[in-house]
Amino acid sequence: MIVFGGFMESLNILPEVTTEQFLIPSLNQNQLISPDILISEKIVSSSYFEQNISLSQASEIICNFFLKQVNELPPETVLLKFKIIFIELTEMVDLEPQQALVTIASYGSEEIFINTFKRSIYILFNNWNSLRKIEYVESLIQLITANLNNQEQSSSKLKNQREKLNLWRNNFATSQDYQELIQSALKIKNSSLNNWSHRYSSYLLVYQSVDKKKSVKEKATAKTRSLVLKKQFKSELAMYTARSIVSANEQNNSDNPTMIGNKVFSLIKKILQKRSSFNYTNLARIFLNQVQGISYKDFKHNLLNYLFYSLDEQDLDQTTKKQLEQQIEKLYEGYHDQDWDNQLLLRTCNRLIEYLTTVNQANPSPLFMFLITQGKDLILAIMLLKLILLCPQSRTHLECCLAQLIEHYQSQSASDCQWLINFLEVLQVTLSVYAEDVQYNLVKMSEAQQEISVNLENSAYRIFSQMKGRRKKASRKLKVGARN
Repeated sequence: MIVFGGFMESLNILPEVTTEQFLIPSLNQNQLISPDILISEKIVSSSYFEQNISLSQASEIICNFFLKQVNELPPETVLLKFKIIFIELTEMVDLEPQQALVTIASYGSEEIFINTFKRSIYILFNNWNSLRKIEYVESLIQLITANLNNQEQSSSKLKNQREKLNLWRNNFATSQDYQELIQSALKIKNSSLNNWSHRYSSYLLVYQSVDKKKSVKEKATAKTRSLVLKKQFKSELAMYTARSIVSANEQNNSDNPTMIGNKVFSLIKKILQKRSSFNYTNLARIFLNQVQGISYKDFKHNLLNYLFYSLDEQDLDQTTKKQLEQQIEKLYEGYHDQDWDNQLLLRTCNRLIEYLTTVNQANPSPLFMFLITQGKDLILAIMLLKLILLCPQSRTHLECCLAQLIEHYQSQSASDCQWLINFLEVLQVTLSVYAEDVQYNLVKMSEAQQEISVNLENSAYRIFSQMKGRRKKASRKLKVGARN
């Protein structure tokens, strides 16, 4: 019986960054833009531009417009505005920057147009690059050469300007400047693909999926892509594990999805051995059943014991346990005399996740660094696993905290970030072992079978992975000891 208780604007490309590589749907060239939805700028009469506005003023109007838009609106909306101003030059809306562009065309100054066009491109390019939105950079570059040979009829008022602007845009598309722009985008994309943080795009995408600045469509796409990547890793790990215990004359054709080589077998074995007689999923379920109806203060006391269960002095010393105890005791003290509920559970787990990862949305927390530098990656991973098994809604918060750590260090080399990479690998494997759709078991083998377990440090055990069936309800009860 178990007792839980008792104890910008610049022509310079910004530094290379990483982002998940997927393109937004290509822009429909015939797509109409509703002025009521997309265009909220002040309507300016054309007579305003019939005054003696200078070329430099016209250029500044356009560039300042895009500088403002890229900081306030979703990239898809900004791309559509770029299209209607520079590519289509329609009469649907009477935008101030569109009128300024007509003014530049009327002056016949190709040099001013090229400089304005290039400057506007780099305003968007640099901002989206800094925000790791390389997919929009790619769409922007594709848009530059769109409709160059468009013979669509337009009014006499815009016909000459349209032809002139298309000619100048064509000249830019055949220039060295455009080629350099393409090369910069390719360099960023390749760097993104090769950067160590690309392996952990599922976390970065979860972070994007809850970003309030993103559109509903962007958040949904990020969430879907993240789920696909997680499922892919789980499947590849299960397949690799299942095919790895082979005879000497056979080969494992599955690729190892981790960066820790054959150490993954030792890691999985340690994870399975750490769970004692209960697996962590059942442990979380039993714990929740046994703490119903107690005060939040007593719940926190038992939560601490739940986290420490199956961990010994070699795993977590008394100093670390004391730090965690002090942190938990301080949480939401105003609710101590109330019964805990799911909202308090969520908030408590989220705060503990922050304490174990990052408390300032960037730098690792002191406890995180202490455990990592002491080689306690697996212990830290297990405690985080226990928290999200207790409160599955906290998994998103955990992945956002991890994304913040990854973003903070992603500009550094893989060798400099090996400590973080190793932890992320350990955590990925730990979470996958406790995935809902795959079950891992450690089976003791007979002496006659041990010779085929060439990949395990201890050849007396063999790892089996299989698809899970229906879960069996835990029948064993845990006795909860409330604090006196």
